[in-house]
Amino acid sequence: MTGVLGALLASEGSNGLFLPADVNELYWSIVAIVAVLGLLWKLALPPIKKGLRDRTAKIEQQLGAAAKAKADALLEAERLRGSVGDAVADAARVVAEAHQSAQQLGVSLRARADQEAADLRTRAQADIEAQKVQAIADLQAEVAALASGAAEAVVRHNLDDATQSSLIDNYINQVGA
Repeated sequence: MTGVLGALLASEGSNGLFLPADVNELYWSIVAIVAVLGLLWKLALPPIKKGLRDRTAKIEQQLGAAAKAKADALLEAERLRGSVGDAVADAARVVAEAHQSAQQLGVSLRARADQEAADLRTRAQADIEAQKVQAIADLQAEVAALASGAAEAVVRHNLDDATQSSLIDNYINQVGA
């Protein structure tokens, strides 16, 4: 079998799709490929590895910055939620204070209105009392005048029973009117 392989490799023409016509060409091609791969391994692989490490570090740095930005955003969101909660609490406190102030103002206005009404009643009763006293004084003056007039009439007339009765009736009629 080695004879067939040797004969195929030793022939001058192409021995197939992958085998060259000269075996030495095959050996030198393998040496050239190994040399190129060695050079690539020695010269190109370290910069490629360095580039990949740098890229990985840059991506990790960006991921760290993104995580920090996310944490900062979450903290800011929590702070804003707290601020909103504080604002809601402040608004509720302001509304409660306004409600309490309105109640106090209502109580104050009601007390002031009650006091003014009591003052008006007191003044009205004082006016009524003054008018009553004035009416009594006027009535007494009128009665005195009528009594004086009746006394004059009595003195002018003789006082008999009929005259006395007539004078009393006239006096009662005048007082009643």
